[in-house]
Amino acid sequence: MLQVSESQVRLGLSAPDKTEAIRIAGRAMVDNGLIDPGYIDSMLGREAVSGTYLGSGIAIPHGLPEARDLVRRTGVVVVQFPQGVDWGGGEPARLVVGIAAKSDEHIAVLQRLTGVLGDPAEAARLGNTSDPRAIMAVLNGEAPTAPASEPVAAPIDGNSIAVTAPSPHGLHARPATALVEVAKRFRAEIAVRHGGTTANAKSLISLLRLGASGGQPLTVTAAGEDAAAALQAIRAAFEAGLDEPVSTAAPAEEPAPRAVPADLDYDGRVIAGISASPGVSTGPVWKFQREELTVAETAPDPAAQHRRLDQALAAAAADLRNLHEEFWKKAGAAKAAIFKAHQELLDDPEMVAEAHALIDRGKSAGWAWRAVYEERAGTLAQLADPLLAGRAADLSDVGRRVLRLLAAVTETMAALPDHPVILLAEDLEPSDTAKLDPAKVLGLCTAGGGATSHTAIIARSLDIPAVVAAGPSVLDLENGRAAILDGDGGVLVADPSDRDRGRAAQARIKVGERREAERLDRYKPAITTDGRRVEVAANISDPAEAVQAVEAGGEGVGLMRTEFLFLQRDLPPDEEEQFAAYQTMVRAMNGLPIILRTLDIGGDKSVPYLRMPAEGNPFLGVRGIRLCFEREDLFRTQLRAMLRASVEGPVRIMYPMIAAPAELERAKAITEAVRQELNVPPVELGIMIEVPSAVMMADRLAREVSFFSIGTNDLTQYVLAMDRLHPVLAPQADGLHPAVLRMVERTVDAARRAGIWVGACGGVAGDPAGAVLLSGLGVAELSVAIPAVPSVKARLRAIAMADAERTARDALDCVDAGEVRALVRQRFADAGGVS
Repeated sequence: MLQVSESQVRLGLSAPDKTEAIRIAGRAMVDNGLIDPGYIDSMLGREAVSGTYLGSGIAIPHGLPEARDLVRRTGVVVVQFPQGVDWGGGEPARLVVGIAAKSDEHIAVLQRLTGVLGDPAEAARLGNTSDPRAIMAVLNGEAPTAPASEPVAAPIDGNSIAVTAPSPHGLHARPATALVEVAKRFRAEIAVRHGGTTANAKSLISLLRLGASGGQPLTVTAAGEDAAAALQAIRAAFEAGLDEPVSTAAPAEEPAPRAVPADLDYDGRVIAGISASPGVSTGPVWKFQREELTVAETAPDPAAQHRRLDQALAAAAADLRNLHEEFWKKAGAAKAAIFKAHQELLDDPEMVAEAHALIDRGKSAGWAWRAVYEERAGTLAQLADPLLAGRAADLSDVGRRVLRLLAAVTETMAALPDHPVILLAEDLEPSDTAKLDPAKVLGLCTAGGGATSHTAIIARSLDIPAVVAAGPSVLDLENGRAAILDGDGGVLVADPSDRDRGRAAQARIKVGERREAERLDRYKPAITTDGRRVEVAANISDPAEAVQAVEAGGEGVGLMRTEFLFLQRDLPPDEEEQFAAYQTMVRAMNGLPIILRTLDIGGDKSVPYLRMPAEGNPFLGVRGIRLCFEREDLFRTQLRAMLRASVEGPVRIMYPMIAAPAELERAKAITEAVRQELNVPPVELGIMIEVPSAVMMADRLAREVSFFSIGTNDLTQYVLAMDRLHPVLAPQADGLHPAVLRMVERTVDAARRAGIWVGACGGVAGDPAGAVLLSGLGVAELSVAIPAVPSVKARLRAIAMADAERTARDALDCVDAGEVRALVRQRFADAGGVS
């Protein structure tokens, strides 16, 4: 049953008008993880269509039906305005109940609320109380909501009709209001019966108290001279949906819960998600909630407010720089780059200028800044392109960082307890995750996100077990409830049995022993039990990681992302700067091969000096090799630096986003011209296979290069038309989908016929099941994140290639990624943790 927690009750606030009161309620709903910011505009839109004031000082603002996709989970917040807010009817609202409804779970809360409406004294008490528990007690059914003598609508004798409560959400405020409007057109007495309760059809409060859910049967009875006409009109109103808009498009389906793998035999309640970081932990759960930041709307001295905003922006920028440096030391440059990107968001000139313009119109610095960043974050969240929509969380994170320095009041909503906990959240912003203390956080479980989200990346780097995309039900768990987080199996187990706890303890010991064995054997080659070798290399993003790759047991670098040299700066790197970086990495490899990928930047990254226009879908625009052709000057400079560094050791050059033979021909021609200018020996050239057209043309492309490298992350999203970071589609954007594996098979077959080798450098290569299947399909080199190198090598040493090949063939005939993973678990249950 839906319950209201203390974090969902805000007391003693004030608002100049109804609009700001709704915004305050909406922000409380955002903070509690109930809605996306864009839903607030829909709440205001609803108010323009029909008022939400119920009476007795209570209003229930909520959004329009078409905005339900912005509701993250069903729930309510209660905001108290003791001085009252004019809601347009002459009577002030003192309790504003913001409603977020994906289902009809909130109806029970509203039923209890309508009891307050029948008792003005109780409504007045709650509108002025200083104890949030008083409101919680009423809405959670822990206290009587109306005096015992309250009259109940009595059944009436007359003609009746049978109708059905409108779907999907029943007789809630909007359809009940429509029914009241119809009933009041007639003089007849009209009653609505649901189960054993009868309501007056001309009373909104009475109808709401029925608590009729969608599809439930109702009986409408009318008595009086126009009773027949009244029933006829009411039947027509129900058939029309009682003002519930009918969409011509098919309704969006809620994502189905992920299936729990059959071999995860837990007694407790199992909530399945996606494995984002390995490990097993046991402890109490705790819901993560951010602090509430309160600012005044207006300020008397604009000049002082301008200075306050500039100072806050500068301080936040300094904080981000420090955070970047600290996290760089803990997790490396690639992971810390998240905070570099946040510095760019903070330095958006249009956003800063708009905030200053609001200050000129009399707004306070805090109010102006919050209005600007929330509006932009809300707009981003609603964009069709999932990558851009995913940046809304980053912008909110940056915005709140500045707002903390401007807020007049900061109230901590729910600090972490002193004892270690498994943290639950809708999703975590990068800076939230980066500040987590592994000693206090046993694990992370998020309702949203994906296995390659910022949360997952940072959790892995901090060695915190994590499960993502577990769905909204995970947030229904109460703080302190016992649980097991199985990062290897991708599940959270609530209320574990003693047997479950014992298994988890054994799993932790087993994981620790396995990791130590992998560390000791990290320099051994990955040779399968039947004598077949697979090279395991590392993906790196800066010179320091080259040394780490070798120390982790990497047999080379299968992907060097050169973008780090081009981002977070005002001018592009010159040839000497690039040469120094590449030379350092080549020397660090000490004779091991390194693949340098040419610049792979597109419209999804902010690089001011490139003057790239914003694109509606940057993944389908000018990026990768296309950008290199647009800026051939940068391409030639980079090639000169790479080719000069090749004199120091075995360097291979790889072109990203090749979609057609003509692009490869042009890239090779430019490279050869630069090589001849430098008069250096030729190097091996290869291409990324990451778009379907490259797979379909692989036989032609293979004749022109020395190797292929499959970028499984991009190939997956292009093949399945799903962004792996999408908040809804992330669980389905799995690189082990048979459609993706068939693309790999076709690529390897074309390469084999041309006599070249194939590597894989995407996330699937480091996945336990992915390493087995890619090897079985004939991929000769797996390039993975540095921490995964020892475990991938150990995994391959524990299996026979013949078994991997047979399993890979069978996987091609599976129906989805879930079936593929189950197949691998079944075949390799004892092979070094393959799952």
